[in-house]
Amino acid sequence: MTNGFIVTVEQTPTVHATTLREGDTFTLADNGSPLTILTRQRHLQPLWLLGLEGHDSPITLRDDEPIRPLRMLRAFDLTCQLCTRTGRRVLDLPVHGIPQTWVCDQH
Repeated sequence: MTNGFIVTVEQTPTVHATTLREGDTFTLADNGSPLTILTRQRHLQPLWLLGLEGHDSPITLRDDEPIRPLRMLRAFDLTCQLCTRTGRRVLDLPVHGIPQTWVCDQH
């Protein structure tokens, strides 16, 4: 992907647990310790069973439980708003925000 620039909007400080994926790092609303997800599986609707780095036992979170994301790497396929060039960019949502548009470095 060529460089250019991406316009993003800030991600909200808390998101629902259902948005979490393996590899994400977050904190719970009542606990400031960072937790990194090793495994994620549906337990019973609406619950997720999360295996965490450094923890022997998994935890269970509801879909709508608020968490504070610290690291959420996501890949986005973006199309330049001024031409038909496309590319993939990986963004860390709590750091970079959610992409809205991209303009490649040809403009």
